[in-house]
Amino acid sequence: SGRWTNIPICTPPKLRTQQDPNGSFAAKPHFLGVDKAATKIKKPHFLSACLWASVEFKTRGVDRTTSDTLERLVEWLEFHFLVGFDHVYVYDNTGAHTNRASLKPTLQPYIEQGHVTLIDWPHRICNNNIPAHDSTGERSSQYAAENSCRTRHAPFTEWIASFDTDEYLVPMGKHQSLKTVLHEAHEKSGANILSFRSSRGKLRESLSFPIPPNNNARERNSNTTFLQAYNCDGAGSPKPEWADRARKQVYLADYVLYHYVHYSTVTLGYMDTYESHQKDGSRYIPRFREHAPYERETNELTEAVMVHAKTIPVDQTTYYEKRCMYNYTKKWQGCWVGFPWPNGTEDKEHNHRDDGIEYNCFINESVETTWVPKLEQALMRSREKAISR
Repeated sequence: SGRWTNIPICTPPKLRTQQDPNGSFAAKPHFLGVDKAATKIKKPHFLSACLWASVEFKTRGVDRTTSDTLERLVEWLEFHFLVGFDHVYVYDNTGAHTNRASLKPTLQPYIEQGHVTLIDWPHRICNNNIPAHDSTGERSSQYAAENSCRTRHAPFTEWIASFDTDEYLVPMGKHQSLKTVLHEAHEKSGANILSFRSSRGKLRESLSFPIPPNNNARERNSNTTFLQAYNCDGAGSPKPEWADRARKQVYLADYVLYHYVHYSTVTLGYMDTYESHQKDGSRYIPRFREHAPYERETNELTEAVMVHAKTIPVDQTTYYEKRCMYNYTKKWQGCWVGFPWPNGTEDKEHNHRDDGIEYNCFINESVETTWVPKLEQALMRSREKAISR
């Protein structure tokens, strides 16, 4: 319901690592007022992520099962360690669906390295809107995992975020790490919360193969990373305002006390009192809401952008050669196969190929030329280590 009485409050556990097996770092609970002295303690991590995942799960509703998590998980972890994440807390929801599998074998190398903490989380999703539409219900299990992660693990990291294995946070411009993005945003402009707008990528035709017998649908090439295969955003960058509706956020752990999927719902800004403003003579805003500079969107060209590489199921690409034509009359059916604009520039007068296929997405060149090669190298090293184990 969002009432404060329903917010879980507990003392965070001790953080035990290979370097500190006894968990000597003692953080105070960060809720209902933050001990400012505690924020001066150097935390074990600068940037951490919370991830809810399952070996397989049904999409919202009961119409489709997703089972590419294990492949995605390794790619997602390798990428985000490349761009500056120190630690990932993985909430394994596999037990809600089966007792014959788990994420642990895949995660074990990262656990041993001290980069991943695995939490068993066998709680079910409640789909409460069936049969209103094909994206029914609320991911209550996932939302509860996010709140558990923030409450229990935020005291051990400066910045924290919750997002999915199909979402990639990519440094842009001069930045080679999200750490420099966050440091500059906070130190230079006072940002405590950075939002990443979200728009889905399309499955690139050139990085997919036709499905027999009729070859009228497509699937990602198995030797292509998810990041590259879906690096074809229909909105391009900077993303329009409508892409803010599904935003994800990276936030200062001591500033955001309660977070809900796309929004920072309780922050220190909300905790301000009239009395505190009387003391320092600043303006008191009774109906406070987070705003710039404390909360803002990233600059997608010079700071960071989110690439949403959600899997496009084969059945959504059927008859794509007809549905992707520039003069197709049933545009509402959508074309989920990606045909990038030449040179990354939209041209309304020349909006289709000679065969009539319409250009419909934009390739992020930084992803394509910088981060995909780095990711491929990281995955190769990961495979070599797995073979030698």
